[in-house]
Amino acid sequence: MRRLNLKMTDKQYEVFEKWAKSESRTVENLTAMFLSNGVEYHLVDNEACVKKLENDLNQSLDHKYQYYSDEEITNLYEHLALQQDRPD
Repeated sequence: MRRLNLKMTDKQYEVFEKWAKSESRTVENLTAMFLSNGVEYHLVDNEACVKKLENDLNQSLDHKYQYYSDEEITNLYEHLALQQDRPD
């Protein structure tokens, strides 16, 4: 798995960390939860145009370019929060 790094001020991190702990979550888990929810909300008002990865292409189609539907993108990130490390 890959990691995503975000820059934030010390205060932003400390408040976010307290928020995560208040919900019995890790910082990573709460961030992933926000990201997964944000993808769905973003696609309500915006259309994504993301070419499919090679292994996701439908071989029965002759189209050189195939794109993920908004639903496929939403489903891809739906369980992102569950993929994070659990709190100690």
